[in-house]
Amino acid sequence: MNPLPGIRVSVVSRELHSPYSGMLPGLVAGHYTFDEAHIDLGPLSQAAGARLIAAEVTGLSLTEQRIVCAGRPDLRFDILSINSGGAPDLAAVSAPSAVIAVKPISRFLPRWHSLLVELERGELGAMPQLVVVGGGAGGIELTLAIAHRLADSRIAAQIVLVTADTDIVSDHSNRVRRHLRRALERYGVRVEVRFTAASWKSGALTSQEGSSVIADRVLWVTGVDAPPWARESGLAVDERGFIRVDATLRSLSHPNVFAAGDVAALDGQPRPKSGVFAVREGPYLAANLQRVIEGRAPRHYRAQRRVLAIISEGSQRAIASRGAVSIHGAWVWRVKHWIDQRFMDRFDVRSKTLASGSVSLDPMRCGGCGSKLSADLLHRVLRRLDIPVHASVITGIGDDAAVIDARGPIAATVDGFRAMIEDPYRLGRIAAHHAMSDIYAMGGVPTAALALVTVPLMADAMMEDELFQLMSGACEVLREDGAALAGGHSNEGAELSVSLAVMGVAPRSAWRKASLASGDVLLVTKAIGTGVLLAGRMRGVAYTRDVEYALAAMDDSNGRAARVLARYGVRAVTDVTGFGLLGHLAEMLHASGLGARIKADAVPVLPGALALIDQGVESTLAPSNARVLADFQIVDGPPTDSRVRVLIDPQTCGGLLFGIPSVEVDACVAELVAAGYSAAAIGSVDRQLQPGGGRIELSEGARKNSRLPA
Repeated sequence: MNPLPGIRVSVVSRELHSPYSGMLPGLVAGHYTFDEAHIDLGPLSQAAGARLIAAEVTGLSLTEQRIVCAGRPDLRFDILSINSGGAPDLAAVSAPSAVIAVKPISRFLPRWHSLLVELERGELGAMPQLVVVGGGAGGIELTLAIAHRLADSRIAAQIVLVTADTDIVSDHSNRVRRHLRRALERYGVRVEVRFTAASWKSGALTSQEGSSVIADRVLWVTGVDAPPWARESGLAVDERGFIRVDATLRSLSHPNVFAAGDVAALDGQPRPKSGVFAVREGPYLAANLQRVIEGRAPRHYRAQRRVLAIISEGSQRAIASRGAVSIHGAWVWRVKHWIDQRFMDRFDVRSKTLASGSVSLDPMRCGGCGSKLSADLLHRVLRRLDIPVHASVITGIGDDAAVIDARGPIAATVDGFRAMIEDPYRLGRIAAHHAMSDIYAMGGVPTAALALVTVPLMADAMMEDELFQLMSGACEVLREDGAALAGGHSNEGAELSVSLAVMGVAPRSAWRKASLASGDVLLVTKAIGTGVLLAGRMRGVAYTRDVEYALAAMDDSNGRAARVLARYGVRAVTDVTGFGLLGHLAEMLHASGLGARIKADAVPVLPGALALIDQGVESTLAPSNARVLADFQIVDGPPTDSRVRVLIDPQTCGGLLFGIPSVEVDACVAELVAAGYSAAAIGSVDRQLQPGGGRIELSEGARKNSRLPA
């Protein structure tokens, strides 16, 4: 939380809400909500001045110091810290697809919720049998949590706990075992010992010893395996594939790589795979990363041999043990809750307005053409990029200007913005979509683009990687939409920014804003709310899952929608961007000399947007956009209603807004939804209403659900 100057920290994570394993039993039992048991990495990364990269790591190229990620360019590093946890050890059981593994927790929770729904609906029969594999503390806690949740929900099911050991929690005292046995008996849980799960077939789980139990669903809570990419990377690993580290948490084979938690094997200090050790390693890891960066000797970590174990009993009771000593009761659960809550509170920064650190530019850096990125750096990036081409581009990158063969009318536009997210790859994708939307809104087809990029001053290799990541994203989108990158210009500056000038072939009867007709139904292809979600993100109050949903909507081409519209003879179209849905609609209405009736509750809204508006969050452009409300009569609600305020929210890479005859609406909406859009009819054009304005109708007491299920 105290960033080192001149150092860029990047957090690469598949999950943007990191689950805290200590609260998993409470979450399953129903004592905690999703947000209470998860750390939101978005606001946390902002608070620490780190950039958050949403990606799944699939490999490492240690010689080139690159992280291989699924579906995006590699990421470079100087120092790498691997804290990815482990994977479920399902090597011993066949048909692993039939097993619900608890690790990773982020993938377990959706399957657990699906199982709950199946049980509630009776889809598994009158008395389904759930089998939990694992008789350690984790297996016991999960079993009791499930049993409590089912009892609390009045869901009938038989739970069986199986363990390969001769008894449950074999590493605890007899007193603890007896107490937990009684807890299991109270919930009617059957325990099978000396049962090494081997295979699942036709609704039965068979053991290596030859016995079997009926199993409608199997939950796996035993054993942790190393991710396969750890062994394949060339890092020193132990016999099970876990990364070998010394007492400083540094790789034995690569001094610029550190590892901690389940993924690491601490040389000379073997310990169970437990979150307790990962939490204790954290401060040493942070200190040693900083010490190595500063050229100082790292500190040595000594893992504790004995730990205090607190095992929840399903209800709000728990037993604590250390060695032969144990205590239990409701107050023990309250102590555990206090410990867990205090730990989680350290990372809850959503409610605070936070500023991230940045590296200041040297005031003596040159401006003008002297601020261009170096030719060597630019050439290296161009050699690495897979640059999209188009037959209409006669000369492109490498000449002073692009020469394009224009056989017919040309549509041309330019658009761009400063970085609103830290991931340059995703920024490049969104910028390309955003710039090409203007071409699609005219009924055109993009053919070529010119890019203008400003990169903040950093070390040369970092600037090269930043430009490569950004342009990789932009080039991917251009290629997907059949357009070429014909050239561009790059500078160094105070912050990352990107603009694209896009050219395309336009029909002679291009779509116009002025072509609305009275009686047309108004449709929009995407949900709105990106402005307030990005503003909430900057202030550290938006849930990262909601921001991620908005980014996914922005990273979606309007090209498919434009092709659908062309099949329905649409005439009047615009794209929804900075002036908000209502501002761009007003432009169309003024140009057409007509008014419109808008049903606010029919407008699709991104998850979390209305909740943020209710909290007083809005984009800096929203007050200016609000002037358009003077031309609209608001029915059954005040202008401060969040359903009204979201209509003036500035959008980045928003959807297409258009008018269509009423007879075509159902078929058009169905085709747009099938193409992956959140399309909806939101109102109608009426010549009887005020030109350039009209009515905004609110359904009294109705509110759209602005939250996604966790």
